[in-house]
Amino acid sequence: MGPRGVFAERFALLYAEAGDPPLKRVTESVARARRTDEQGRPLRVPAQRVSDWRRGRNVPARFSALSAVLEVLVGEARKRRPQPAIDGLYELDVWRALWEAALASPVTETDTPPQEDNSVCPYMGLSAFGPRDANWFFGRETATNALLERLNDNGITMLVGASGAGKSSLMKAGVLPRLDKEAVVISPGTDPLKEFALQVPELIHVLEAAAADVQEDLTHEVQLAVGDRVVIVDQFEEAFTLGGDENRLRIFVQALHAAAEKSAVVLGVRADFYARCLDFPELAEALQSRQMVLGAMSAAELRDAVTSPAKAAGLQLEAGLVDLMLRDLGTHNRRGKDAYDAGALPLLSHALLVTWQRRQAGRLTIAGYRAAGGIQGAVAATAERAWSDLDEPARAAARQLLLRLVRVGDDTQDTRRRSSRHSLLEAAAILPATERALEVLTHARLITMDADSVEITHEALLQAWPRLRSWIDEDRAGNLTRQRLEEDAATWSAHDHDSSLLYRGARLEGVRQQRDVTTIAKEFVRTSERQHRKSVWLRRSAVVLVSVFALIAAGAAVIAVNQRNDAQFRQVVAEADRLTGSDPSLSAQFLMVAHRMRPDDQGVNAKLLATQQVPLAVPLAGHTGAVYLTTFSPDGSLLATASYDRTARLWDVRDRSRPKEIAVIAEHTNWLSSAVFSPDGKVLATTGQDATIRLWDVTNPSSPKAVKTIQTGNGPSYLLEFSPDGTLLAAANEDRSARLWDVRDPANAKPSGEPLRDHSAAVRSLAFSPDGRTLATTGDDQTIRLWDVTTRARIGKPLTGHTLGIHSVAFSGDGRLLASGADDKMVRLWDPATQEPVGQPLVGHTGAVWSVKFSPDGLTLASGAADATARLWSLTDPAAPTPLGRPLAARGANVFAIGFSPDGDALATGSLENAVNLWSLPQAMLLGHSSHVPTPAFSPDGKLVATGSSDKTVRLWDVSDSHHPKQLGPPLLGHERTVGPPEFRRDGKVLATAAGDKTVRMWDVADPAHPKPLGEPLALDNRFSARAVFRPDGEVLLTNHTDESVRLWDVRDPSKPVPLGDPLAGHGGYVNDAQFSPDGRTLATASSDRTVRLWDVSDPARPRRLGEPIKDEQIMLQSRFTADGRTLITSGQSRAIRFFDVRDLERPVLLSTLQGHSGTVSTVSVSADGRLLASSSADRTFRLWDITDPAEPSYLGQQITGDWASEPFAQFSPRGRLLATGNADGIVRLWDLDVEHEIERICTATRGVLTPALWQERLSQMDFRDPC
Repeated sequence: MGPRGVFAERFALLYAEAGDPPLKRVTESVARARRTDEQGRPLRVPAQRVSDWRRGRNVPARFSALSAVLEVLVGEARKRRPQPAIDGLYELDVWRALWEAALASPVTETDTPPQEDNSVCPYMGLSAFGPRDANWFFGRETATNALLERLNDNGITMLVGASGAGKSSLMKAGVLPRLDKEAVVISPGTDPLKEFALQVPELIHVLEAAAADVQEDLTHEVQLAVGDRVVIVDQFEEAFTLGGDENRLRIFVQALHAAAEKSAVVLGVRADFYARCLDFPELAEALQSRQMVLGAMSAAELRDAVTSPAKAAGLQLEAGLVDLMLRDLGTHNRRGKDAYDAGALPLLSHALLVTWQRRQAGRLTIAGYRAAGGIQGAVAATAERAWSDLDEPARAAARQLLLRLVRVGDDTQDTRRRSSRHSLLEAAAILPATERALEVLTHARLITMDADSVEITHEALLQAWPRLRSWIDEDRAGNLTRQRLEEDAATWSAHDHDSSLLYRGARLEGVRQQRDVTTIAKEFVRTSERQHRKSVWLRRSAVVLVSVFALIAAGAAVIAVNQRNDAQFRQVVAEADRLTGSDPSLSAQFLMVAHRMRPDDQGVNAKLLATQQVPLAVPLAGHTGAVYLTTFSPDGSLLATASYDRTARLWDVRDRSRPKEIAVIAEHTNWLSSAVFSPDGKVLATTGQDATIRLWDVTNPSSPKAVKTIQTGNGPSYLLEFSPDGTLLAAANEDRSARLWDVRDPANAKPSGEPLRDHSAAVRSLAFSPDGRTLATTGDDQTIRLWDVTTRARIGKPLTGHTLGIHSVAFSGDGRLLASGADDKMVRLWDPATQEPVGQPLVGHTGAVWSVKFSPDGLTLASGAADATARLWSLTDPAAPTPLGRPLAARGANVFAIGFSPDGDALATGSLENAVNLWSLPQAMLLGHSSHVPTPAFSPDGKLVATGSSDKTVRLWDVSDSHHPKQLGPPLLGHERTVGPPEFRRDGKVLATAAGDKTVRMWDVADPAHPKPLGEPLALDNRFSARAVFRPDGEVLLTNHTDESVRLWDVRDPSKPVPLGDPLAGHGGYVNDAQFSPDGRTLATASSDRTVRLWDVSDPARPRRLGEPIKDEQIMLQSRFTADGRTLITSGQSRAIRFFDVRDLERPVLLSTLQGHSGTVSTVSVSADGRLLASSSADRTFRLWDITDPAEPSYLGQQITGDWASEPFAQFSPRGRLLATGNADGIVRLWDLDVEHEIERICTATRGVLTPALWQERLSQMDFRDPC
């Protein structure tokens, strides 16, 4: 054994003597020692490097790093064994001699070459950035400066980003070292209060006293203890995922808010916990006014993150190395196959580390990078090293869990699959071995674990690691069977163990040998076997006893028929549920089948009601190839489609429930890419691969007439567009040009000037601005160029930002926005005037974006992509677009084409598998707010809705036609913070609004199209969002006084409110809600002190408290009187809705309690007739209850789930069965609770979706019946 082998053996022995501590603990101990290297730089030793020393793969390049680790290990070993196992094991001098001998010894083929320089490694490998790594932290300068600038002001800043975006690194390595003041750094852990007190010991007693319900104002003590120090809370989501005490968490948030009044506080939180933060007024306010979103790094930032650390360390990078790395990462891949994933950044860093280990005279080379295997090779090497760290039981467990994190494709590519830690451990054969495997694989960054999910860090692992590849391929059929079994078992479990979903026959035989599956899957197989045995027994028994029980069988047949009907009904509902995400139109048809089977089933009715906010599609059959463009005629009566099948087709869509093909244009000799109407609708232009443009007279659309064939001379054209005045036709061409044609006389069309040539690759798309003065062109060179149509001169600079070729570009109706979609899976918005990007890219598609289009009103953007979906985006705030509902998915593949109808009610999509779908878009949405909308308010006549929002505006809407609501007038401006729920006066002529700016404003809305302020705003003494509530007669207004009290105002003259009496004080927490009884003589207030109090306000100048408060075990959020004033309804964090008899106001009596929601019940609303209650919850649903008898209320079985990111806030209309919901996404949705209306819509909007062939495929045991 040579010196290197001796060194490795001795180091492994010391590690074992130290008790085999986790690598992370060793490296953290080194970091806490604050050692420096030979050049005075902070010393850092990655865990991977220690692991390599331990296994003999490397010898430390510097003794300073080795000695720091030795100090930690020797210290641990001495505790366990004071005398060393062999002489010299604890002596640094002996270790130096071993190290020098190993370093000087010859290197074998498998060893890393000795380095010719003493440069420090500036790359973290698989380790994370900390404050001591600031010298190597690059690529986030813009974000760092932005966050530092925010920290110049007092207040809470919310740093929001996806998992893996780099929030912790930004705060610790970017911001912390550049602060000019001290900082308090906290990770909430299981007890955020305790963690805060550990960092600020002066607060221990204060915080614990507050947690023990001692009524004490934290503000002064917290501000005194924190001073002007910046408070940084890393991984704030731990407060939700690890902490279990809501009260301690709320006090923690209050303490942070108190500190923020005198200093800066920054909270890093994962984006998927955004909605949870909205539960806290302090954080909701910060999210509105002081939010910073950390997106993925751009290609330029990634380049900087590679090159700048090298430059800082005195290293050189071979030309082309960075481009090669970024290409391997996915940012330069033209096909978008392995697109850049934030989770892959550690793998890039690791590839840089191993390339540094193979540097040549301080130079990182392509040869060194390739010798390390590149990013994929680094993945494979890392995977094998992790594998070698596992014992045999853990290796078996690792194989099992990794296969469970792969979705094996059935004639498609294998992909990552997200799972939960619970389900992985549940399926484990040996639990401790699986836990060890999870720890090792996570530490090696091969899998990523967060609070609720586990997934493989990067798709590259599936192809790059031969061992995993072989596992997948060697039993592909078995893995597919296991996947299907577990999915079917989950469906069976979700549908109350429906026996109709159990396996039988060959399917059961095929899964009997499956062992490593989830507990639910095992139970599913066992139950299937029992059912099978029972069926066999019954069949045999039936043969023997058929003659004996002939008469009994006649009666039993009735029971059997009922059982069969039950099973068939459950199967239909299960099929509808299964299709909800992948094909909502077919799902809706199956719900109709279930409804026809059982019209009174409330669960099905609720699912039907939920579809009214979901786009539904009618298929248009006819094309035999991919459809590349869909265009409506200007009057919306026709749809033109262009296809790979060499045809353009015209469809009559005047009745959108029954579109019909009326003409086929088949004169082109190759595939078509475009078919567009002239502005007057009389001419259709078509083009494609055959290098011709053909013009057609479509005044008689059923018989198009050829007008002109243009031989372009520019090769194939990809897109055509008429100018708004119809005089010009623009063509995007394969030969890198865009060309304009004069079509004022279509029969004599001719070129208009020279082609526009400035692109360096094929031009794929173009668009005229609405005024016709500007033309935008784009294509494979990843740029957008703007042209002056009159002079043909290029306007300004190219628009750059996409990292792959651009397929589509479109102007908004007002010309203020430009949208683009590209192979990089991104949609971007641009300001054509400044030629700068607007906001961040729209992220959501998982495939190349082929088409983008604005709705006629400009409030919505549609995008179609290779991920087989179209998506809708709300552009109420173009700088921060948000997804509008779920993706539009139907049978088919890549979505190449999208087009809005002129009225905006429909969207036509074209896709790869010959498919054209005509989507009916929900119109009962109030689009205008750009941020959180709390409970909407109806006017007394039900014709108006008023909404307040975190965007600081109030808006009025005409909902007299609830299916086509419209905004009235401009937004009401004046508030400077989040606006709470508005309140109409009884006559509907005055509106009161309260906001987080500590003011209440009164508005004259007698003419709702021209509202105007009344008098000066009322200034309040509260800190957070306030309430404003009119007494039923409209003469008295209630507002917050402080956060814990309310007061009454005389508003007979609403322009000059006058305070009445003393404030109503007595609550020990925030007053969250207040409501007057119908006669106006009683007031109920609900508070965070877990009580509801009743007040006698018959004399508003002398209000008085009534009896003892109604108490609850959790925070109370709302209290509502029934129409007769005899019953009070309360709700809150206890998830229960309670009914109290308040005929004796001094002694309320509990009548009943409703349970069902799995989250905080945030709002309750009673219908105008007093028979229905709507409750909405943090479980993201609202439910309907029959409260005709408050002593015995009942659930109607209608739990409605919408396409929203957080809890809805529900409010009944005074008119009929109409409900409005506000939401954090800024969208107000109107819900028609009449099921028959939704049935009519489904039958109209999905006609032809459910074919006999699809029925046979999904419900083969039932006879086909069209539910409509």
